[in-house]
Amino acid sequence: MKNRAYIKEIFDSVNYTRKFSKGSIIYHQGDYASSFYYLKKGKVRVYMTSPDGVEHTLSTASSGEILGEAAFFDKMPRISSANALSNIEVAVINEETLLTLTRKYPKLALELLNLQATRIRQLSSQLDAMTFLKANERIAKVLLQNTDDNNEVSLTHEEIAGATGVTRVTVSKILREFKDKGILKTEYRKIIMFNSEKLQHLVKE
Repeated sequence: MKNRAYIKEIFDSVNYTRKFSKGSIIYHQGDYASSFYYLKKGKVRVYMTSPDGVEHTLSTASSGEILGEAAFFDKMPRISSANALSNIEVAVINEETLLTLTRKYPKLALELLNLQATRIRQLSSQLDAMTFLKANERIAKVLLQNTDDNNEVSLTHEEIAGATGVTRVTVSKILREFKDKGILKTEYRKIIMFNSEKLQHLVKE
């Protein structure tokens, strides 16, 4: 995405960084935010926890993406948590840093607004999918949204289950069906996509 490339170029220059080891919590649901994060290296899972302790995956972020910005901007408690799926490095963007960057790069403010609008649209789409789509359609949509430039999806069955609101058993069953149709193959913590067009057709039906 064009706006992501512009944001990446600017935030890659930020030197105030933190490192988290795999499995570490970057921020907790309910916390107040004095900063947000730009993911320089690694992968992060963003998820919500229900009052009875059930976790629902919202997204999986990779290098070049922004985390936790909503609570930073609206000064309300965080609605999600984030944990490191690998060893990661993030740039910490606090108010002082952001003001310095926007003075130097005025267009950055507009690009961040554009990014927020995209996030809202994606969450709305995810809610629609949870409400109206069948299980195989939900899974197809998550796979399409998380396919990288190498036609790989770095999500576990458990993470897909959390993102779609179905059981892990259902995820495994549907992925086997997709595999039998020549759409993908599964490896350890990775899915290789062969025919994304078939999944796109399934979601549009």
